[in-house]
Formats: sequence, structure tokens, C-alpha cells
Amino acid sequence: MFRFFVITFEILVLVLILRSPFVQFWLSDVQASIADWMLDMSLIVDNQQLASFRQEIALRTQNLSEYQLKYLRQITDNKARLKDFNRLYCQGHDKNPYLYGASLRYLCDEIGRKGILRKYS
Repeated sequence: MFRFFVITFEILVLVLILRSPFVQFWLSDVQASIADWMLDMSLIVDNQQLASFRQEIALRTQNLSEYQLKYLRQITDNKARLKDFNRLYCQGHDKNPYLYGASLRYLCDEIGRKGILRKYS
């Protein structure tokens, strides 16, 4: 019977400690750190694919101006932006203020040919 009271007391103390503001803050900080780490790990493959894609199109896009290259870097920074670009300007044929003509057609063709968005959709 004494053992039951000791175990119950230990459980109550543990619950009180875990519910304290400091421990809650610490646990939420640990949770945020782990969540950020897991997100980074899940994006490694995507970032490698996008870096490879940028490298493959680099030769044909080296004649673009500085602001066009900066824009190209921004849209190939993550797959969500690249998907939006593809939807608006490649499939939707909307007018792009930065890329147009042969450069836009080349980029759209390469996005389709490489299939970089196939797994993302």
C-alpha cells in the first residue's frame, strides 16, 4: 500500500513539473527545433533536384540580364514557386515581365522535359 502512495505521489509531481511554464516553454522550443530539422531534411531532395536543374539550364541562360537571372534564381528556389511559374506562364500562357520569347519557351520546355514537377503535383 505504501508503494502505491509513493508511485502516485511521483506521478503527481511529474505531472506538476511537466505542466510548469518553464518546462512547457522548453518543450515547445525543442518541438520547434525538431520540426525545423525535419522540414530541412524533407527538402534536401527537392533542393538537390532544383540545383541540378539550375545547373543544367545555366549554359542556355547565361546571356540573360542580371535581373532576369535573379528572377530565374527566385523561381527555381523552391518547387512551389516553380510550380506556380509553370502554371501561370507555361501552361496558362500569361505574359511574364522578366522572361519572354525564346528564353521563356526554353525554360518551359526544360521544366516539362526534365519532369521536375511530376513528383510534386
